[in-house]
Amino acid sequence: MVEHQIEDLFHFYGHEDLYKRFKTPLYVTGLFDDSDAEDLEDFFDQFTLDRSILFDEFRFWFRYFEVSKTGMDGTSPYH
Repeated sequence: MVEHQIEDLFHFYGHEDLYKRFKTPLYVTGLFDDSDAEDLEDFFDQFTLDRSILFDEFRFWFRYFEVSKTGMDGTSPYH
């Protein structure tokens, strides 16, 4: 995903404040480099995020969500 897609999704789901705080850590860690916009949309649809969440917590839950969707071996049990 590219930066403007990430920003748009954070804004669409009402997480502008989180995007402002996480913009640099998202870039540095490359958290969404191998993710599609649909992955982030699904995450936001399934998780309720507290405004005080720390980036490390956000990263943990996003990775947890990705693994739960695809499995440890990269294949999805849902497809």
